[in-house]
Amino acid sequence: SPTLIFTHGAGGTLSTTAVVDFCNGYSTSHPVLAFRGSMNLGARVKGFHACMEHLDASQSADDKGEKKLVLGGRSMGARAAVIAANKIHILNEDDVKEVDLILVSYPLKTTGQIREDILLELPASISVLFVVGSKDAMCPIGLLNRVRKEMKAKSWLVVMDGADHGMHLKPVQAEKALGEMSGRLAAEWVGGKREEGVERVWWKEEGDEVQRGTWSER
Repeated sequence: SPTLIFTHGAGGTLSTTAVVDFCNGYSTSHPVLAFRGSMNLGARVKGFHACMEHLDASQSADDKGEKKLVLGGRSMGARAAVIAANKIHILNEDDVKEVDLILVSYPLKTTGQIREDILLELPASISVLFVVGSKDAMCPIGLLNRVRKEMKAKSWLVVMDGADHGMHLKPVQAEKALGEMSGRLAAEWVGGKREEGVERVWWKEEGDEVQRGTWSER
């Protein structure tokens, strides 16, 4: 299976809880190459291309035909992943058969600005999975769904019930469990499990366990 190339947000690192939990969950099924970058968006985009070159150089002859790419990131890292995917589409459209994007806590809304342009530029050949906390002030679900309807790329959505932009929620064991579940769901999606509707993940205090279900899209 293709390796997910993943990076952290602007103010965080690879040891940020949300990054660790997501990658731990994802890596139970598929490999992850996580890279650290600066707060410079352009440099972070170049980081994706450097990782792609590294993976390509280390592939065996049998794997050289694998042209599926999986790129992802958290917050600013998600923006960088989108820009990298758009550049890949422009530069070598014929070489890449398939691109999957996993965007965790995409920072869609900032003060007086909606960062939808790069999402709307994504071609129909790219598939996108959004993983968003229901209390994420930088990515309101209603606004995200409006943008999703305008996108050429097909998208799916996983909502982490009660989580904010940093994927924080109480109690601590709930934050860890939901974070890891988000990674496992993303791995399922990359593996081909792509059901219609919105996947919802929440913490059930009775029994201290993670629950998952599907919300129908409106």
